[in-house]
Amino acid sequence: MPAIVKTYPLKSPAFLRLPQELLDEIISDLEHCDLVSLALVSRASSGLVIPRHTEYRVLRTRHLLPAMWAHLARRADLTRNIREVHLCERLNKSTSDRVPKSLISRSKDEQITHVVEERRIRNICTALGHMRRLHTFTWSWEVDPPSLPTIDTGHEDAILDVLSRKKSLRHIALAGMFGTHAPGIGLDQDSTLYPLWRFSNLTSISLRGDSWIRPTNIPHLKRMLSRSAASLEFLEMPMEFTGLADLKFPYLRSLNLFLQSGGMRSIDPCVVRFLSDHPGIEDLSWLPLGPVYVSPKALPALKRLRTNIQVVGMLESRTIESLDIYQLDPATLVELKNLPFENVRKIKLHAFGDLPSMYELAELFPNLVWLSMPSRYGHFSLVCSPRLSCLVNAAHYLLPRFPKLEVFRGQGLWASVTLNMQRMHGVIMQLVQLCPNLRELDHSGHNQARQDWNRITIIREGPEGENVRYRIDRPPARRWFDALEGVFD
Repeated sequence: MPAIVKTYPLKSPAFLRLPQELLDEIISDLEHCDLVSLALVSRASSGLVIPRHTEYRVLRTRHLLPAMWAHLARRADLTRNIREVHLCERLNKSTSDRVPKSLISRSKDEQITHVVEERRIRNICTALGHMRRLHTFTWSWEVDPPSLPTIDTGHEDAILDVLSRKKSLRHIALAGMFGTHAPGIGLDQDSTLYPLWRFSNLTSISLRGDSWIRPTNIPHLKRMLSRSAASLEFLEMPMEFTGLADLKFPYLRSLNLFLQSGGMRSIDPCVVRFLSDHPGIEDLSWLPLGPVYVSPKALPALKRLRTNIQVVGMLESRTIESLDIYQLDPATLVELKNLPFENVRKIKLHAFGDLPSMYELAELFPNLVWLSMPSRYGHFSLVCSPRLSCLVNAAHYLLPRFPKLEVFRGQGLWASVTLNMQRMHGVIMQLVQLCPNLRELDHSGHNQARQDWNRITIIREGPEGENVRYRIDRPPARRWFDALEGVFD
C-alpha cells in the first residue's frame, strides 16, 4: 500500500524521527480528539495526521459514492483506521455526512466500472473487511414508500456476513426492511442462514422494522440476542417482539421499547416481567398499551424515564434524575410523592396548567437544571401588561425560581412576543440577568433538516461573566443508541 516517506531534521523531536510505518501504527491507536491535539503540536505532526487519520475514523454517508468505496477497498492502510460506519437514506439529514475526499484518486477510483452496483457492493464488503478496529455499524433505510435497503437481498447478506465475522464490532443498528427474506425456523433450524443471526458479543443492539416481530423470525432473534447476553448494555426493540420476556441480560442499562405496527394489551405483561428481571436498567422508554402493574421495588437503579403517569406513579426509585411523562402537567407532577424531588434534574412538561402549580413545582424540585414547557400554554398568557409588553411573565416570575436552571426548552416565550425579533432579543437578555446559570434556550427558527428547533447558546465572558452575548446554533445531530432519543439534549 502507498505510504508517505518524509525525512525530518535531526533536531526534530524523537517521536517524529521514528520510521513512517511505526508512526502510522502509533497514530492509528489515537481517537479523534487526540488526533486534533497531535495535529496542533507542529506543522510536521499535522502532516502526519491530516488527512491520513482525521478523515478515516468515522464514515457517515447518505449517498452511493462508488468512487469512495473503491478508494476504501484499495487503500487498506487508510481504511483499517475507521471505527464507525453509518449508512442512511438520502433524505435523512439528521446528521452531517463525513466521508474521505482528499486522497481519492481520480484515475484509479473514479472508474465507470465502480458504478455497477455489483462492483460497488463488492467494494463495500472489501472495505469493511479492512476495518480491523470497526466497533459501530448503523444502517438506516426508513424510506416512504418502504423498500428494501439493497436491490438484491444477496447484497444485504454479503454486507452483514462481513460484519458478523468482525470480532471488534460492539454496536449494531438496523432500521428499515431488513431481514424480510430470512428463512423461517423450519428451513433454518440452526439460525445461521441469515447473517444477522450469527452476531455475538455485542454491547448495543437497535432493531427497527417489521421483520423483527414476524413469528418466523422470533426464535432466530432470541438466539441472536442470547449470544450477546453477557455483554449487552443497550437494547432498542419493537414492543411486539414476544420473545423479550424469555431473555435475561445481566448488564443491561438502557432499554427503548416502541410500538412498531400495533399490538394488543397482552404484550404489556411480557414487558413488565422483563423489567422485573432487569433491576440494573438506568434508562427506560416505554409507553404501555393499557393498565399495568409494576412493582414499586422494580428498577431501583432507574435514572432517566419516558413513560406514562400510571407507571411513574407506581415506582419508588430514589435515583430518578430525568422525567418525560406523557401528558404530564405541573399539578400532576407535584402530587407524585413517590419521586425523589431533590434528585430530579430534568423535566419535560406536556401541559402547563397555571402559575401557582408551577411555583409549587419550583419549590419541590430545587435542583432542576433542565426544563421543557409546551409551546401552547392554554389560557395563560406569558405577556405582562401592555406597558411591560416586552417583559415575559415566565422570565419575571417563574424561571428565577429555579436557581440552578441551565437549559430552557419550548416555544411559548417566542409566541408570547409574537415572534418580534427586537422583543425576542430583549427577552433573551432579561433571562440572562434573571437566571445566572442559564446557558441554552430554544430559538424560534426550526431546522428542517434535523427536525428540531435551533438553539440559543448563551456565552458569558470576563472575570465575573459580566460580558454576555449569544449565538444561534443548529440542533445537535441524532445519536444512535440513546434510549431517550435525544429528549434531554
